[in-house]
Amino acid sequence: MATEVRTKRIDADTHFNLSVDYKELKGLLPRARSRELEDIMWRDAWRIADSEGVQAELTGAPAAAGRESDPEWDPESRIVEMDRLGFDMQVLNTQRAMPAPLHAVVAKPLWLRTALAQLYNNAAAALQERYADRFICQATFPWDDIEASVKEVERASALGFRAVSICGSWMDQNLDAYELYPFWEAVSGCDMACIVHNFTQGHRGSMTEHITPYPMVGTERYHRLHIGTYVGFGLDYAVACCALTLGGVLEEFPNLRFLFFEAGASWMAHAMHGADRSFYIERACSRSDALPSELIKRHCMTAIESLEPVEQLVAAYGADNYVIGTDFPHPEFQRLPNAPSDITGKQGLSVEDQNKILGGNLARALKL
Repeated sequence: MATEVRTKRIDADTHFNLSVDYKELKGLLPRARSRELEDIMWRDAWRIADSEGVQAELTGAPAAAGRESDPEWDPESRIVEMDRLGFDMQVLNTQRAMPAPLHAVVAKPLWLRTALAQLYNNAAAALQERYADRFICQATFPWDDIEASVKEVERASALGFRAVSICGSWMDQNLDAYELYPFWEAVSGCDMACIVHNFTQGHRGSMTEHITPYPMVGTERYHRLHIGTYVGFGLDYAVACCALTLGGVLEEFPNLRFLFFEAGASWMAHAMHGADRSFYIERACSRSDALPSELIKRHCMTAIESLEPVEQLVAAYGADNYVIGTDFPHPEFQRLPNAPSDITGKQGLSVEDQNKILGGNLARALKL
């Protein structure tokens, strides 16, 4: 009698702070930058702009109290939480070396962010290798410098990364910008997936005056009601899918795969139908001969939330484009029911569809 092999349950969207030694930056920089680096490292702006505890790590002082038992910092504590929630693996969203957000306290120079990308990726690769059966990490890079980003993508591939971390737009342009083509070629050639997660950290403001930090569609109107994340991400991703399909990127690079996080899944239906309408009505505007909705189904996935009509979405579009992503340990995880049991508890989902959402689709996208 054959033994049934359970699909690994993978949380596609989680956040983790890498413990890195910022003193190692000197070894990643030309000697001429050493004095300049020291000036930047000791400014208060560096402490404000980076994760808590950076100054302690620079001076050799003890790490922030409680970090050793905090699952946002400590991998062993995190594994305990994963087991409690019912996940076998997690995809980790860690520190980034991307261009500075619109309202950043300080903008790090490109040469420093290039070195930071190497530092973060080295630490992430070591963590992933140590916990190969539990954690999947994403590579970061200084995205405003395409040449440097291409080199880091190729290096990250050699380090064992299966995915790169990007945003839904590039330098306030859509993802079909021709300047990005060398980057898409590198990612495609390395057979890596693109994890699309707009900036949610480092913003300034309050509950009544919230500022979305990274350029997105409608950014200038997201100052109130905290809708920049919970509505804005989906709108930005819909435009991104239009650019990738109608803009010809997916036809030019058919090996590309995209996973969109922290916007739910309902936006994807709007993207498919909106792009198809443009394709049919304004046919001359498309650089692609393929129907956008078919390209999206073939190349794109999104994290679904149990708050949404999951059964209806699957009944209408199938289960191949949805993954589970909890945003652990951020507010979506804390305030929405996004554990595996919230998928297995859906009466209208077959066991096959549940397995796809809980890990099968993600494993396919990341070539696990």
